[in-house]
Amino acid sequence: MHDERMIEYVHSILPKSPSILASIEDDARQRGIPIVGPLIGRLLFLLILATRAKRVLEIGTAVGYSTIWLGLAAKKVKGRVTSIEIDHTRADEARANIHTANLDDTVEVITGDALDVIPRLKGRFNLIFIDDSKDNYPRYFELCYPRLSKNGLLVADNALWHGEVLKDSKEGKAVARFNSMLISNMDALVLPVRDGLAIGIKGYR
Repeated sequence: MHDERMIEYVHSILPKSPSILASIEDDARQRGIPIVGPLIGRLLFLLILATRAKRVLEIGTAVGYSTIWLGLAAKKVKGRVTSIEIDHTRADEARANIHTANLDDTVEVITGDALDVIPRLKGRFNLIFIDDSKDNYPRYFELCYPRLSKNGLLVADNALWHGEVLKDSKEGKAVARFNSMLISNMDALVLPVRDGLAIGIKGYR
């Protein structure tokens, strides 16, 4: 009865990942591409269903794994996902995966630097998911918080950054500052799941 056994148990009772996600999981494992994995992916899926988030923004598409989880949920509530990826090759691979998942009408991938793209986006978002350059996390908070709708959710992966939030590294300090900004400005918490997941809700303060 210890952490590793509990983690194995939790993963063992998860339903098989839908769409092409199981294939992406295998491919990412072989290629060493970091993805949020089925536990966090399914949590994102459930958050959208629970809040019926119509407009979703993702910062950091990579190969589109978390994007597809977001898109599958958004499609159920007749919403849309906008995802930003700075790497052209990764963005193209993500678009191909999104097409295979039949989400072309639900998900848009924008290629570019999120710091430049976010200020150009119109309207507010019901859920924003951040999983990108850790150095930029504090700046992402500054840009994203005003773009959240009332009761909107701000979610960020790697909120513990392999334990670096307790050390003096540049990225660790940036993530720790992001966590402090989140807790100070929103009703929020950091879950010690996987590499840490930060979740905040806007509008109750």
